[in-house]
Amino acid sequence: MANGDQFLRKIPQSESLKLTSHLLFSILVLLVSIPADAKPIKIVTWNIENLHDSNHEGPNDRTDADYDRLSKYARQMDADIIALQEVEGPSAARRVFNPEQYRFFFSIRQAKMLTGFAVRKGIEVKQNPDLMGLNVDGYNRHGTDITAILAGHEVRMLSIHLKSGCWGDPMNSEKEACKTLNAQLPILEGWIDARAAEGIPFIIMGDFNRRFDHNPGDTFWSEIDDGEPANADLYRVTENQTDQCWGSRFPIFIDHIVLDRISTHWLVKNSFHHMVYCEGPEYMSKLSDHCPVVAVIDTTLNSKH
Repeated sequence: MANGDQFLRKIPQSESLKLTSHLLFSILVLLVSIPADAKPIKIVTWNIENLHDSNHEGPNDRTDADYDRLSKYARQMDADIIALQEVEGPSAARRVFNPEQYRFFFSIRQAKMLTGFAVRKGIEVKQNPDLMGLNVDGYNRHGTDITAILAGHEVRMLSIHLKSGCWGDPMNSEKEACKTLNAQLPILEGWIDARAAEGIPFIIMGDFNRRFDHNPGDTFWSEIDDGEPANADLYRVTENQTDQCWGSRFPIFIDHIVLDRISTHWLVKNSFHHMVYCEGPEYMSKLSDHCPVVAVIDTTLNSKH
């Protein structure tokens, strides 16, 4: 007879029932302590390049077939929270994302190219005031700011589209694009530092128009990733990755998902994915010159990868 069987035989039946009841109760308490909505969340940033709510509008001159192609990629992506750039607004987003599955949150700015979010229904979201300070030197683009509740955790998320044209030049360059980007830098850093001081996890997603891996020690990155306050110790999922969009036409990323110290702990290991299009380069203007950047977070994780 096994030792375990001998031990069980020595326990009176009433005591055995008590032990079983206690074990079942402990399991029940453990299950109840895990939020019902605790699950990995797929997050994406996608610049859909001049996505309008009408055919043949804008430089892309898209047809119904082109919108169908974009919708196919949205379904294949099957993401929970998508940070969007260059989208006219909810009506345009509904042509790509199923409105029965997603809610839309966009900048209040009146324009054709907006930042925003598509969020899977069932995820609680509050929209915060736009980060309007990014409007500098006539470059009028707001950051869209939301708070998502993920398994009981408040997570601030910001969708941005910064000034184009200063992808790898020194930040103190005399180029007009660099002057504008340099003026946007302290605005973004201020938002980061305010969130870090609050201790609320945050994630910035979007088109930074900056190739952080082009120059080691890039001053834009070092300014925002200064660890002051502590939660401003940042991580970007694109670090040391190769941009494969349209055959690696530009191999260094300008679209990034940036996480603070807390949310970095939730990043699922090896979840980074660059979703590329199957069509040939003749479809670039019909789809987008940017490919979606994908990652997965799990708020039940507590170890940094």
